[in-house]
Amino acid sequence: MSFATPHERSHAWIEGTAILIAVAVVSFVTAWSDYSKEKQFLIQQQIADKAKTVVVKRDSVEVATHRNNLMVGDIIMIQNGMNIPVDGICIEASGVMSDESAMTGESDHLQKESVEKCLFRQHEHEADGKFSKTPHDVPSPVLLSGT
Repeated sequence: MSFATPHERSHAWIEGTAILIAVAVVSFVTAWSDYSKEKQFLIQQQIADKAKTVVVKRDSVEVATHRNNLMVGDIIMIQNGMNIPVDGICIEASGVMSDESAMTGESDHLQKESVEKCLFRQHEHEADGKFSKTPHDVPSPVLLSGT
């Protein structure tokens, strides 16, 4: 105000006050918007964490646990459409197919069976004399993380 001419001093405060109010309103709206987005993000993250729960067999007892709490020796109960959380070996299976396109780039679903069945099928395949090396000839017991 001290830089204003004498006849402009009576209303020179209006510009400064208007700028101050505009900055305060923009700051408040931005803070409220950020708070709302943060709240929505936390709710979505809680929902996503619930989806990362897997059923595990530990010491002959079935327990629901988060993927981050898996331990060596846990037996994971795989469900249809489930993203496999860790690398492992199939102990028992019935019609399990795995989409390993994330690992290999091939969009084919590969059959997974127990180790005993895979070894039996491999011996059958070798005895047939059709010893070709395609991944679909003999099922695999190996389950890869993220497939």
